[in-house]
Amino acid sequence: MKIRKKITLWISGAALLSTIAFSSIIFWEMIGEPFKLIDREILYMAQALADRIQDVKNPGNNLDLSGMPYDPDHYWIMAKDDSGKVLYRSRLTEFTDLVDSSEKSVYVTERHIPKSKIWLNQDAKDDVMFRVMVVQTKIDVHDLEIRIAKPIEDLEEQLISLVVRVGGSLILCALAIFILSYVLAGRILRPVSAIIRQSREISEKSLDKRIPLGRNRDELYELSVALNKMFDRIQHSFNRQKEFIGNASHELKSPITLLMLAQEDLLMAGNLSPEAETGLIKQLQTSRRMAHLVKNLLDLSRMEQQENLSANQVVLNDLINRVLDDYADVIAEKQISVQTRMAESCLIRGDHEKLFRLFVNLIDNAIRYNLPAKGTIKIVIERKKNCVRVDILNSGANIPEQDIPHLFEQFYRVEKSRSQAFGGSGLGLAIVKKIITLHNGTINICNAPEQMIQTTFVLPTGN
Repeated sequence: MKIRKKITLWISGAALLSTIAFSSIIFWEMIGEPFKLIDREILYMAQALADRIQDVKNPGNNLDLSGMPYDPDHYWIMAKDDSGKVLYRSRLTEFTDLVDSSEKSVYVTERHIPKSKIWLNQDAKDDVMFRVMVVQTKIDVHDLEIRIAKPIEDLEEQLISLVVRVGGSLILCALAIFILSYVLAGRILRPVSAIIRQSREISEKSLDKRIPLGRNRDELYELSVALNKMFDRIQHSFNRQKEFIGNASHELKSPITLLMLAQEDLLMAGNLSPEAETGLIKQLQTSRRMAHLVKNLLDLSRMEQQENLSANQVVLNDLINRVLDDYADVIAEKQISVQTRMAESCLIRGDHEKLFRLFVNLIDNAIRYNLPAKGTIKIVIERKKNCVRVDILNSGANIPEQDIPHLFEQFYRVEKSRSQAFGGSGLGLAIVKKIITLHNGTINICNAPEQMIQTTFVLPTGN
């Protein structure tokens, strides 16, 4: 899971829990207030009824409920003395009984009362909710129990409606919190995304670039500073490595050349024994391989240190024909059949010398790793939109699939014995890859049908 999603979930969860807790407190307070008002109303009504009953005890007085705070017919009321005698009962007591065996003094109960008998705002099932209060008091020396209840079906409907509205509001709030959290997480991580994007732009070609430092000296500022220091060390090490390869190759070039000249002079003298001449020939071949390796190292080092190309109009057809002419004797000696199919005047903008070296390496490989005799080389050049595609195929043993991704690595060989068998150094394809990269192209090597090896590269025309 990405950090942005984690931050979104954490912020959303914390905000939603806080919202639910706050809403619950407010909701319970809102529910409690109406009941408190109803309880005060019922208690006030019960006390007024108790006073009227007290007056009835006096001689000559009748129970007159006129002038009561509220209409008694709107309440379920039953008043009894300590002997169980009913002193007063309201009209609603005719329709239902609210006497509860529990000892609660205040409770809520629900009763079924058909609408046809009396209208109390019943629900669809003709159920009515009552808020009941049992009030204990005294009249003279007798105990008086007043059980009084008020229909609260309207309040129940309002509370249900309130619950629905609060639930819907919480759902909308959760959605809004999630969206805002996602946006907020994006804003929080925006500097990190910028650092990641800028770090990706810093590659082998652009090690001199650095991540811009922000104004706030926060953790992201410290992260940028640490990354810049790391890039400084990498650039220093990379430059030292390239300088070392270039300097070492340059220093090795002269003594190897002198050694080869000395060996050739001894061979030309002709006064050696057959055994000495054979050994000297082997030494000369080894020296030539060393010279070839040093030359490749120098070329690779120069290309790594050179970021700009000497770009001119180059006709690929002419370059390929020139390379094939140079290798004509070797091709004839190995009896290799060369088939070409090239579009006319395939022009690209590139470095003439480097592209020539590109074709030299690829065609040299196609010859070197071909069949021992009567092999085949096919060269196809196609002009595409804004690019040119070149396919070079040669017959020969297929390359193991696990080795294909590593072919362009320096000093990598499919078989370790190829260095002696074919004279390879493991740098030819690395140089080819570097030249293609400098020209903003792509290259790929794969096994083709009919026991062929196919090298395909695409170069932009640069027009």
